[in-house]
Amino acid sequence: MAKHLFLASTPFNVLTAAMVALELPHGDTAELGLIDQTDTTQTFRQALQNWQGTPFARTEVLSSKATGSGKRQQRQLSFKWIQQRLTDLQPDWIYTGNDRRIEFQFAMAHSHARGVYLDDGTYSYLGRKTHWLKDRILDNIAKKVAYGWWWKQPATIGASDWIDHSVLAFPEFALPALKKRPCLTLPDNLQRPEFAELARICLGKTDTAIDQLQGLLLLPHSSVISPMQKVLGEWLDHSGNSIGYKHHPRTEQALTTAEQMTSLWHIPLRAIAVPASTPMEILLPLLSPHCKIAGDVSTALLTAKWLRPELQVSALISPDTSAEWTSLLKQLGIECNTLPANPDCNS
Repeated sequence: MAKHLFLASTPFNVLTAAMVALELPHGDTAELGLIDQTDTTQTFRQALQNWQGTPFARTEVLSSKATGSGKRQQRQLSFKWIQQRLTDLQPDWIYTGNDRRIEFQFAMAHSHARGVYLDDGTYSYLGRKTHWLKDRILDNIAKKVAYGWWWKQPATIGASDWIDHSVLAFPEFALPALKKRPCLTLPDNLQRPEFAELARICLGKTDTAIDQLQGLLLLPHSSVISPMQKVLGEWLDHSGNSIGYKHHPRTEQALTTAEQMTSLWHIPLRAIAVPASTPMEILLPLLSPHCKIAGDVSTALLTAKWLRPELQVSALISPDTSAEWTSLLKQLGIECNTLPANPDCNS
C-alpha cells in the first residue's frame, strides 16, 4: 500500500491530481498539498473542503504565494509545513505539475519519495524557452545558494532528475526530454460523478443548465476581441437549440449588456451566460459528451481537449498564430480553421 502526496497550485493541477488519485490501487493513501496559494483561491479551497467525493484523505495549504523582500522568509516557513507533512505521511510518491517549483524540490530532497510530473499544459509539448545564462547558470546558482544545493535545474518542465515518470494527456506528443522516462496516460475519468459534485459546489446556486448545452463559445478578453467574432457568433447560433457563452474571467462587467453581446460579441440573444469567474476546467465535468466548444486559440480550448478528449473542440486560427501552436492544436485533435456559419460545412 503506497502513500501519495500531490502538490497543486491551480484548479487545473487539482483536477489532474484527482483524476490520478481516483485510479490508485485500493488501499493506497493520497493527500493533497496546496502550494503557492493567494486570497483569490479561497473560494475554490473552500469547495475542496466541502467535497465529499474527494479522493484525498487530507487537503491542506502548504505554502502561500511569496513575493518581495519577504520571499525567502515565507518559503522557509512553507518548508516547515512541508517537512511536517513528509514526517506524518512519509510518501512513496510526490506529484507536481511543475518540477521547477521550490516546494516540490524541497519535498523531494527531504524524503525518500520518487517524483511524478503531472501534465500542466503546453510546457509538456512546446517546452519552456530558457536563456543559457540567466536560467541555466545564474538562476541555478542563485537558488542553490538561497535554499540549498539540492536544487536541480530542469532543462524543461518535467525533465529534472527528480522525476521518475510523467502522466500526460497525450504522451505520444510529449517533448523528447520527457520521453526519456516512462510517460503514462492521464486517466480519462473527468465524467465521474465525483467531479460533477465538485463543479456544482464551485458554481453554487445557478440557473445555468450547463449539462444541457449543445454549443459553448469561449470568449477572449475584451481587449483582444477577435476580428472574426461575427463568424464565431454565427457558429454558436448554428450549434443547437441550447447554447451558451463564457466570458474571460477578467472581462469587464460593463461589456456584458444585451446590446454589447449582440453588436460587439455577435452572441445570439437566446444564448445563456456561463459564469465567467468559474475556471473552464471546473465546468468540464458537467458538459455533455455532445457539447461542441469553440473560440480563439487559448489555453481554455487546450484544457477542454486535455481533460475531455472526446469533446469536439474548434479553434479559430488567425494569420499571426504561430506554426508551432497550430501544429500542436491539430495534433491534439482540435479543429483549426475559420469556422463557417454552418458547422456541418467544410472550411
